[in-house]
Amino acid sequence: MKFTSKLFLAWTSIFLIFYITVIAIIGLFWGIRIQFWQWLLVFLIAGVLPPAVLTWLFYKRLDYMESENQEPPTFSGQKKATFVFKTRSNNHYAELLQKIDRSFIVSYSDKEARIVKFRTDSRIMSWGVGGYVKLLDANKVEAIVYPMIADSKREEKILLQTLRLLKAVLNP
Repeated sequence: MKFTSKLFLAWTSIFLIFYITVIAIIGLFWGIRIQFWQWLLVFLIAGVLPPAVLTWLFYKRLDYMESENQEPPTFSGQKKATFVFKTRSNNHYAELLQKIDRSFIVSYSDKEARIVKFRTDSRIMSWGVGGYVKLLDANKVEAIVYPMIADSKREEKILLQTLRLLKAVLNP
């Protein structure tokens, strides 16, 4: 299942649990009886619509992480860096993939194009960061990280931290 679908279902589940709790409290304390079609209508408006809008806002950036698109991302707010990559074996790409997989969530990789797409964990207060790494040659890596919310100062700090972490991961 795609990450965007999982995210939508997670948010809908959170809204559903909240909605059922509120309905139960209202029914228990005030004795108000609500018909099934009213429950369904309110849940669709208040429980499905907000997660759908949130998922739609970030769909392009979230979908890029799992797509087979091999072009570097062109999102606003992204940071780009080139790192020296020190390998210990002759299989440079496999070592790059293994090192990134230890610290991030790999969402797409292509051995032929020498590309790895990754993301950080998303939480309630932070949508996380997406990343694109391309192995240019045996000891050079191009990295691009991008936020889900482009105009956030907090996300910019997280981008810089992600680049520092990526540099530390690739050059132990």
